[in-house]
Order: sequence, then structure tokens, then C-alpha cells
Amino acid sequence: MTSKERVRAAFEHKTPDRVPATMQAVETAWDKMKEYFRVETQDEVMDILEIDTRIMDIPPYIGNKKPDYVNANGEVVHTHPFGQRYVEKWNGVEYNNHTIWRPMQHVETMEDFLAFHDWPDPDDFDYEAVKRFCDKHKDKAIRIGWPGPYQVFLEMYPAEQFYMLMADEPDLVKAMLNRYSDFYMELYERMFEAGDGAIDLIRPCDDYGTQISLLFSPQMWDEYFAENTKKLVQLAHKYGCYYLQHSCGAVRPIIPNLIDCGADGLEPIQKVKGMEVDSLKRDFGDQICFQGGVDTQRLLPFGTPEEVRRETEYIIETMNVNGGYILGPSQDFEGDVPVENIIALYDARKKFM
Repeated sequence: MTSKERVRAAFEHKTPDRVPATMQAVETAWDKMKEYFRVETQDEVMDILEIDTRIMDIPPYIGNKKPDYVNANGEVVHTHPFGQRYVEKWNGVEYNNHTIWRPMQHVETMEDFLAFHDWPDPDDFDYEAVKRFCDKHKDKAIRIGWPGPYQVFLEMYPAEQFYMLMADEPDLVKAMLNRYSDFYMELYERMFEAGDGAIDLIRPCDDYGTQISLLFSPQMWDEYFAENTKKLVQLAHKYGCYYLQHSCGAVRPIIPNLIDCGADGLEPIQKVKGMEVDSLKRDFGDQICFQGGVDTQRLLPFGTPEEVRRETEYIIETMNVNGGYILGPSQDFEGDVPVENIIALYDARKKFM
């Protein structure tokens, strides 16, 4: 099987020749892997580890870039293409982006919303880059996607205000989410058109859970997010693409909701209560494909390679029954994960080949 065939088999709940694998990592982790393997590029690292996917979240931005400036704290302030302003802060290992201003933070009424016009523009992205990316990775499973019905929107609008308005002004929240959906639906359709049938997966990014519970009840999830999720699923299926829902956290209660919306997969399967791989596979494994599950919070940064290998083997044994599983970590690899543990995760496949 090619990587493309292998990943598609997993989503079709067919047994592939080996468990397919994906990976994402922060820059610090990529740098460590490139140094360890003595290579220059991320693609070379993924070739060594036999990774089946290649990922373009959204196309490169080619619109007008707002100039950086220095704020009163002496920090360089950058402006994202979606409008939010952010600074980079050192956490002891790497720089993280911290949003300090959101373009819609003043919106409190329907009148404020109707007067707001600074939405991201689908014209400001390079769709030829999508074609080049697909042509470069013809035998790999191509995954796109970042904006989804919820999470990325909270870079444009403050979370606390958003949650208050969900209770106080539901029509306003729905209007904002629907207008935001107009943007990413157009963005993704243009990506699918540019990919010309080569794109296999779309993964919208929406963290609906904390480490102990959902952020919303399943009924509230349906009220605010189901409609636009269904639209995205339908768009993906229109282009022969699978819909992979991203959500960290304890999201088990909305897995039936996602299935009802037509979602084909769920990732990254964080190691929290309710997301145990055996019960997920037992209760939902014939309806949805799972990805991830190898713990990045404790096991991967602090465990031994042998401990990582044993846990990964257990997850593969449990999840990769009649397909329905893609191997990967429970979040992106962070800079605190030893390269030896990353190797152990992917080497665990060899027991099943």
C-alpha cells in the first residue's frame, strides 16, 4: 500500500498492511530531530520515521501585512492574517505566541457585529501553493485544515465574552460563527479545487474539552456548532475527502454528536477520563476512525523508550482492529520529548508488520 492508500483504508475501516502514522511537532522538537538524524528538513525526518501524512493547515498568506511595532513593554507586536495581535514570549524552551488584542473584542451587540467588516479574506491566500504541495507528495495522504467552527474564532473574539454571550445573546453568537464559517468554507473549497482530488483529509481545529469535562453540554454543542460542522463535513465529502475532527480534552459525550454530523475521525485522543482507548474502540470504533493517543503530557517527556513502546503497542492492539486507527501522539511533540521516545513510538509498529 502507498501511504495514501493506507490512511484511506483506516478511514474505511479496512485492515491496512500496517498501521498508518502521522506526526506534528513544535519547531524545537523538529530541530532536535533534524540534529539527531543529521538531516536538513522535516520531510527527511518524516521519511526516516515512515510517516504517512503530509500537512498544510492553510495556504501561505499573500495579503497585505500590517507592520510590526513595539509596545510600551518593549515587546515586538505582530499582527496575524486573521487580525489578532500577539507577542512572542520565551517559556524556557521556546517562544510561544500570546494574543494581546482581538479584532472583534469590542463587539457586544448585533449592531456592533453588523458594523464589523475586518474578516479574513479568502483572496489573501496562495492556492497555487496547495497544488505544488500535493504534487510534491503524490504518494502521501494530504491533510489540510485549521479553522473550524469554534476554536480559532476565539483568536478573533475574547473567550470570556463569548461564553457570556452564549447564555445572554445566542442569536449574536450564531451570527458571528456563521459569518466566520463563510470565510473558512470558501478558503477550504478553494484548497480542494486547487488540490484537484489529491487532498485526503481535512482537520478543523476545535478544542471542545478541558482535561476533566466538556466546555459545553452536548445540547449546547448541538445548538452552536453542529450546523457548521455538518457544512464542513458535506464540503469534505463533496471532494472525496474525510473529515477528521480535532479536539483535545474530555470530549467523549459529544462523540455521538460528531458521528451524527458525519465526522469520519477524531483526534488526538488525550489521556484523560472518558477517553480510554479500549472503551472508545468498543463503543465507537465501527463508526469513527481514531488518531493519536500516545500521551505527550507524562509518558513521552518523562517515560523511557521501553515504556513508550509498550504503551504504543497496547494502543495499536486495541485501536487498530479492522482499521479505524492512525498512530500518533496525543498532541504535537513538544521540545521536552526525547527523540529516543519519538523513535520508540513509531518503532512500536514493527511488532504488527
